[in-house]
Amino acid sequence: MVRSTAVQRPAGRRGLALVGLTGALLSGIGDVLILGRPCSGRDFDHAAGMVPPHIDADATWRSLWNGAALPVRRIRAGTLTGDVGIALLQWRAMRGIGRTLPAGRERQIAEASATAFAVAGVLTHQCCGTVILAYRKAREEALGSDDEARRSPRSATPLLAISTAATLGALAAYSAGLTVAALRRPDSASAWQSVVTPLPSVMATLLSFGALPAPVGGYARPASISIGLMAYFAVTAASGQRWSDRRAAGSMVS
Repeated sequence: MVRSTAVQRPAGRRGLALVGLTGALLSGIGDVLILGRPCSGRDFDHAAGMVPPHIDADATWRSLWNGAALPVRRIRAGTLTGDVGIALLQWRAMRGIGRTLPAGRERQIAEASATAFAVAGVLTHQCCGTVILAYRKAREEALGSDDEARRSPRSATPLLAISTAATLGALAAYSAGLTVAALRRPDSASAWQSVVTPLPSVMATLLSFGALPAPVGGYARPASISIGLMAYFAVTAASGQRWSDRRAAGSMVS
């Protein structure tokens, strides 16, 4: 009798989750490199003390001014580090975990949305780096200027808005695929698996990290999405190990 290999076993899911955890750690390091500074989450969101007086900052992207005072090499290194973590490791992990689902629409949605997340996430990182470098240039040009206040550079911000929305949308679609697939399974772990998805943990960090005190807030806030994904991958790895232990125990009993 030949066993189907269409669905990977929980042990494989645990290994994939560890790959994803490494990728989320790398993207978080990239976020901190391009934007992190010792301040509270609230001060980070408002870029307190970082916007030159000659600049009328765009409120939507004001937080990106936190990176305007950082060295160019650090910004570029952070952008590259984040791209590697998302495009190589997180994509591989999310797509692989999607393949552990039974064949069907949910599996297709998970695989497609994993790829969409990787593409949108890399584009977001690239746009952030571009905008920060533009802000840095504007900051340098503003020093010593007596001109009237001028607006922040906006060349890449429309694309940044689209890519950010696409990143969160892809996470929502991926999470929905995992949830529906888990609820359709008859085993007792389905309820737990249905809530172990990326979107809830990412939204929790996005909505709460703005209240973190200094100095941790200024480093954790820019990495909100990455830290949320780290939590998801960590829980997935731990639950995958538990399922493997249960199956091994069941085999010994039988």
